[in-house]
Parts: sequence; structure tokens; C-alpha cells
Amino acid sequence: MKTIKFYAMTIMAIAMLASCSNDDDTPEPVEEEEAITKLVLTFTNQADANDTIVLTWNDTNQDEIIDSSEKTVTGEFNTSAVYSAEIGLFNEDEDFLDEDILADQAGIDAHFFTYATTLDFTMTRASDDNTRTDNNKLGVKTVWTAGTSTGTGSITIKLYHESPSVSDSDGFGTAAGDDTDIEISFDVTIS
Repeated sequence: MKTIKFYAMTIMAIAMLASCSNDDDTPEPVEEEEAITKLVLTFTNQADANDTIVLTWNDTNQDEIIDSSEKTVTGEFNTSAVYSAEIGLFNEDEDFLDEDILADQAGIDAHFFTYATTLDFTMTRASDDNTRTDNNKLGVKTVWTAGTSTGTGSITIKLYHESPSVSDSDGFGTAAGDDTDIEISFDVTIS
């Protein structure tokens, strides 16, 4: 009888081990997050389409580090001028913004741009900017008004990913959390 109990318990133990195959032993495929390798922010003077300022970062060495040598600024802002601005994000040849953020409402809701400046600017989010389901505008299209003070300072762009709270109430935007897809500053001039 002891032998039968032993065999029965052994068979039950083997069956339990077989039925409890651990899925955790097989690593799940990791969906690699695509890196942003280029950012272009283009400002166009609403009164003179030939007056443009372009802020560009291009990660030419592909190290995902924002090096000063990879940033360029063409043009200067004019005092009291109003500029329409639009941002572009790329991963090598892929339009990162269109394919990864603007492709569906979930992508829009998961992201939020904030801007900051040390210069005399006011900013609003354009009426045709993409709107999140929380009614905050994403910040892809913006309108900047240069003040009357001249000088050199900076414009900083941050793209937040899945921030717990965002607000576009002051135009420049605020967001909670520290998960950013990109954060970059450019030196610019109002003359």
C-alpha cells in the first residue's frame, strides 16, 4: 500500500509541475522604444512668410545625446512680430510625430509638449492644434508673439510621455512627472 501511495504522490507531483509551467521563464519580447533623432521647430512670421526662424537638432552620431554641435538656429525673431510655429520629430527617415504620436487618439493622449523661454514671448496653442481627450491641446502647432524687449536667451521644448496631469492654460504648458521623450534648449535672439 505504501508503494502505491508513493507512486500516486509522485505522479501527482509530476502532473502539478507539468501543469504549472512558468511563463515567466520565457522572456517576453521587449518592444524597443524608438528614439527621436531629429527635431525641427519652424517659426513663420504671420505678416511676412519670408521671415522664418528654424531650430534644428539632428543626432548625427546616433548616440541619443543632445550635443551642442548638433543644434542649429537659423534666423532671429523680430520685436512685436507674431509667428506661427510647428514642430517636427523624426527617427532617421521616419516621421516620428505622424507615425508614433498623431496616428491615433491614444498616441495624442499619451503625449504633451511644454515650452519655456527666457525671452519676452507670449505663446498660445493654435486653434488647429491636435486636442487630447482631456481638452488640452498637444502643442504641435503654436503661435508666438515677440515682445518689445531685445536680447538673446533660450527656448526649451519638452515632450512628456504619459504625464499624470497636464495643462495648456498658460499656452506654454505645464506637466507633472519626469518621463520625457525629449528635452532640448536652443539659444535664440529677438532683435
